[in-house]
Amino acid sequence: MTKTKKNFLLKAKRGGAVPSAIFFTIFFTLLSIVGSIYLSIGVGNPANKVIDALLSSTSFKENAGDYFVSKTLESAEGDARKLLIEKAPQISTAVTVILNNPVFKKEIESISDIAYNFYINAAKERQSIDVKPIVKLALPIFESVNPQFSKLSKELDKIKPIKLKPQTGDLSASKIKSYFTLGLWLLLSLSIITLFLYLRFANSLRSALRVPGIIVLSVGLFLVILNTVATVIVKNQAATAVETLAREAIPIAATTLITPLMTIGVVELLLGLVLLALSFLKGVVPRTGN
Repeated sequence: MTKTKKNFLLKAKRGGAVPSAIFFTIFFTLLSIVGSIYLSIGVGNPANKVIDALLSSTSFKENAGDYFVSKTLESAEGDARKLLIEKAPQISTAVTVILNNPVFKKEIESISDIAYNFYINAAKERQSIDVKPIVKLALPIFESVNPQFSKLSKELDKIKPIKLKPQTGDLSASKIKSYFTLGLWLLLSLSIITLFLYLRFANSLRSALRVPGIIVLSVGLFLVILNTVATVIVKNQAATAVETLAREAIPIAATTLITPLMTIGVVELLLGLVLLALSFLKGVVPRTGN
């Protein structure tokens, strides 16, 4: 039994081993990149990942308060403008307090989930978004700054739910996700098949460990470098943004979405090192017996 298995897996045929290794490298590299993207936007709601990252940043929440005041001032007139100028620090702090509220975060993520399930998971149970809970949460905090904000409560009844409109066209977001998932499984299957073919034609057990180890290590290093380059590019692009809040928010959001590149890259680096280390063990003979 052992002899047959060795002959089947390690046939020492370079003509089969080389192309198998090449195709494994191609498919495994694509699998690693697509897998990183899938972990970022295909597993869970990516919008909620960004929301969580932004609301976990103290500086972002503080700057959001200042940004809110400055943007509101651009269109404010009369008494409203005077109030904003007079109470600017307090209003800015109030916005930060709202963003620090875990209930606010829960409401925002709930809204995000409704939209995500509607467009990505094709769930039609809820086709509208009610923003009143967020306004009701914010009003008391603004009223503590100035009682005049209580007048806004009269406008609550005028706030209508936001209707979600179905996507038009043949290629919807849910179909794109389905095709993306199918592509991921296809690349996984091709990677396994080409790896198996290499193991069949490999020259020895040492080669069967060393060559895949080098490939996995190289792809892992490539992903780490790709993550580093992407991070630098995002930061440079964010620095050119006109809005101050955008300059801070863009790197936080982007880093959250590209983190799987680094995660998978590090895992592959470690796996590749393990395979290489195993290939150097004394018990791993250079050639197979017949």
